[in-house]
Amino acid sequence: MSRRIYDFSYIERIIQSYGDCLTKRKMTTIIYEPRGRAKEYSELAANLYSGCDHACSYCYAPLATRKKRDTFCLSKPRDGVLKKFLNDAEELERQNEKRSILLSFTTDPYQSLDVKYQLTREAIKILHNHNLCVSILTKGGKRSERDFDLLSKNKNRSEYGITLVFIDEEMRQKMEPGAAPVVERIEALKKAHKLGIKTYVSLEPVWFPEDALKFIDMTHDFVDLFKVGKLNYNPQQFNVNWTVFRNDVIEKLREYGVDYYIKKDLEKYSLDPLAVNY
Repeated sequence: MSRRIYDFSYIERIIQSYGDCLTKRKMTTIIYEPRGRAKEYSELAANLYSGCDHACSYCYAPLATRKKRDTFCLSKPRDGVLKKFLNDAEELERQNEKRSILLSFTTDPYQSLDVKYQLTREAIKILHNHNLCVSILTKGGKRSERDFDLLSKNKNRSEYGITLVFIDEEMRQKMEPGAAPVVERIEALKKAHKLGIKTYVSLEPVWFPEDALKFIDMTHDFVDLFKVGKLNYNPQQFNVNWTVFRNDVIEKLREYGVDYYIKKDLEKYSLDPLAVNY
């Protein structure tokens, strides 16, 4: 099979499909309706920080927000973010909004910077105080346990999720240098489940299919929902037979009898059983 010749036109597709201020339909100020693939994941979201110190090498957000990767990793709180967030929450409460607000897409709510500023804790309080639902998605591990008291007091308005990509810790350190170790993330997920908080795992991006399948084996006893996608905008995606992975992951999830959602960019590989290396 001949190798594909790469160009950089995919950068524009990233900007069109993802992002914060570039690709959102503005509803309020901080809380927004994502577009494209992001909206499939959550219909409402908020990014409390500008940038992310997890510095994941595969992250689309620097391109989507038109920042150099080094600059993006020097994260900071957004200007006046809590006051604007409060105004947004008040407006959404008036609208009787029932959809969850995801924290976050283009940053991590429990990056190390949040230990100092604790914006995520204040945002959770604001949402709950205005009868709004929150969905956490993080690689922050133990840092995120700080707010389990808030989530467990409002179980019907809270869910907690983690992203899992690499089994091998050396690979994780190389690719996600600022994020928490995988074992720490999984331990936090267990604790959330024991507290009665609804839990989910995001298996996206999928770098090595065998790692994603192993994570299901490791976590299915304390996960309420698995969300499964693929890898995009990275040459590694062409090393994966996505048809085989889609079939394998669905078979395993059904075997365990757990709830799951297959994202559209992976689900499309059900159309051609002979498709290899999209």
